[in-house]
Amino acid sequence: MSVCQALIYFILILTSVYAFIIGIDGPLLHQEALEDDNTTLHCDTTSAISEDELSLLVWYKGDDSIYSYDARSNNEWSSQTFNTSGRLSININKRPTPLYIRSLRADDEALYHCRVEFLHTPTRYTGVNLTVIVLPSKPFFLDEMGNKIEDKIGPFFVGDTLVINCLVIGGRPPPHISWYNGEVLVDATGSESDIPNVRQNELYLPITRNTNRITCKATNTLLSAPISSYIDIEIYLSASNVSIHWLQDIESNTLKAGNNYVVKCIAYEVNPSPDIAWWLNRKHLTQYSNQTWNHMTKTAESHLQLKPTIKDDRATLAGVTTNPAIPPGKNSKADVITLNVTYVPIVEVLTVETSKLNGVIENDTFRLICEVDANPRANRFMWYYNNTNIHENVGWQDYIFGNILIFKKTFRRHTGQYSCSAKNSMGEGKAEGVDITVFYPPECTNNGVSLINEIITCQVRSVPDPNSFTWYIRTDSQFENLTTQSPSISLNIITISLTKTANITCEANNGVAKQQNLCTKVISFKHLRPQAPRQCDLSYERNQFQIHCNPVENATHYEITVWRMSTSNASLILNHKSAMGFGAQALIRNADEGWRVGGQLGTLNEGDEAGTAACNRYGCSEILLLRPTEKLLNAAKLPWWYFFLDKDVGMIVGGVLLVVVFVISTAIAVCAARRSRVKQPAPVIQVVGIDDFTREFLNSTRDLKARSSCSLRSRNSNYFETEEVGLTQWRHLPLIHDPPPPDVTLTRHRESAV
Repeated sequence: MSVCQALIYFILILTSVYAFIIGIDGPLLHQEALEDDNTTLHCDTTSAISEDELSLLVWYKGDDSIYSYDARSNNEWSSQTFNTSGRLSININKRPTPLYIRSLRADDEALYHCRVEFLHTPTRYTGVNLTVIVLPSKPFFLDEMGNKIEDKIGPFFVGDTLVINCLVIGGRPPPHISWYNGEVLVDATGSESDIPNVRQNELYLPITRNTNRITCKATNTLLSAPISSYIDIEIYLSASNVSIHWLQDIESNTLKAGNNYVVKCIAYEVNPSPDIAWWLNRKHLTQYSNQTWNHMTKTAESHLQLKPTIKDDRATLAGVTTNPAIPPGKNSKADVITLNVTYVPIVEVLTVETSKLNGVIENDTFRLICEVDANPRANRFMWYYNNTNIHENVGWQDYIFGNILIFKKTFRRHTGQYSCSAKNSMGEGKAEGVDITVFYPPECTNNGVSLINEIITCQVRSVPDPNSFTWYIRTDSQFENLTTQSPSISLNIITISLTKTANITCEANNGVAKQQNLCTKVISFKHLRPQAPRQCDLSYERNQFQIHCNPVENATHYEITVWRMSTSNASLILNHKSAMGFGAQALIRNADEGWRVGGQLGTLNEGDEAGTAACNRYGCSEILLLRPTEKLLNAAKLPWWYFFLDKDVGMIVGGVLLVVVFVISTAIAVCAARRSRVKQPAPVIQVVGIDDFTREFLNSTRDLKARSSCSLRSRNSNYFETEEVGLTQWRHLPLIHDPPPPDVTLTRHRESAV
């Protein structure tokens, strides 16, 4: 014998001397278990010190040890008388450590305790008071005559009294006996019988419409369900219960739409044979087989062939049993079930939170709902954009919550066709696509505003297309506002002057949102002006110079100008400018040549130049300058006496003559006065004053010194396009001694026949 084994026997002998004292040596637990069942006893083997270790574990039944484990030598021991057939085992690695006892016997009921030895911690005891429950026998029945009853009793009529006795043999602790009519407790007054180890409960039960199968239950523990026996009562009455059953393996009345099924209706405890009728949502069905009735089980059956459709989902199917032997009003019983018809999802895409059909405004929140009609419920949803799975497109920033697709911020790239699919255990259904349009306000494209020929176009894009356009046209001093339905307007409808440049702004409106950035452009109309005249002639007719030109395309009128040399002969100064109406002075040269326009220039001197420019509402062209030749000037010279017809000379001569006449008249008056015999009063001398107009004219009169032009020149419109200057104003202009601008170029110098 080894030293370890000797030590174990010594400890066992020593510990058997000391009895386990409840409440002093350790905690006591109470535990119940069923006979022939298994149980587990737990022992606390966890030390309060983390560095401590288990040294010895011993289990006792009463004062007898039944199991031990020595951790130092890793040896186990169990009692051979208790551990028969190896029904005792332990799991030493668990904390607390369980002791398993299988196939409990009645004599296993006892006080068990365990003792645990540690290396450092004091000895620990745990007690378990084990109670072994012995179940009673199955209840049996005796009638009022003491005869044993099997299966059924009767027949009875409603109003009779049933007398029956329920008996149970054995059981520890003694069982409690109760009577149930169906699920209703009707009697629980059990008592001891005259027979040893037998308990009984005698029942007096009035037979009613609710009387059916009666049950006797015996129980003596909560660890096991009550032991029961029932007996059928034969009663002449209508069906006590009617139930509908499927011949196929169908759960919860779940059917698949379009499949064929056979269902039967069973009427229980009906006597005599009843009539069974089928109803589907108040519609009488006749597709059933012959009805059968079993007089032994008092049950009747009827079969129905059924092919459910989607519309039959949640419909009620009823089997109505009527017993003809029972008076009307009390002879019917029915069972009603609700059909659960399964089918592939029927899917439709719906839009919410939008005031426009199948549309949403850009940057708004938008939701699509995948409306599903399915049974069973759809458990998977998929969304498609233009027949492409949205999940496969990583560029999307949308949010999908099952059957809801949310656009927290809608962009125009979201325009397209959307559809969804739903899947359940029956299959997958896909919805028809819904076209969604993302509306956005107008925005400028290309240059925003463009001018082609005389048409201004507002170049914008939007969804939907704009339905109105507001135009803001501004020049240096004028402003005009127009509203049109078209993106283009003609310059003809603009009333303000367009001779230089204009700031043109257009604002488009499509009824969705206001345009954020208006389209604006500064447009010059210079290119719409007509070309400068190219075929012009000077002539002297009707005592004055005239200019004639061939008409220019796009010209509505012409301007003629007269340029004279400055007093210093340094430059040309605008002397006269006037508008010549289009065709107002047309000249027909001959039938073969076209008509020409002409205007009167007045007088021209040596070095003077005459100009003409073609004009329209957008301004005038460059000026074509013509200088009269010496031959033309000689032909235009006036006789010497025309000198006195000049306005200035005429005024001077008139003034001198007026003074002379005044002096002569004064002298004649003085002479006449001296001859008078009566002395007359002294004559009043009146001073003739010069009016303001004459004085201003005389002060402004001065010689104009002109320097002859050394060449035939014309000037561009930029240099000579000035406001019209009158003769008086022109004479007050400062003398210009600077040479002409460098952009003055020679055009032509022509002379017409005189």
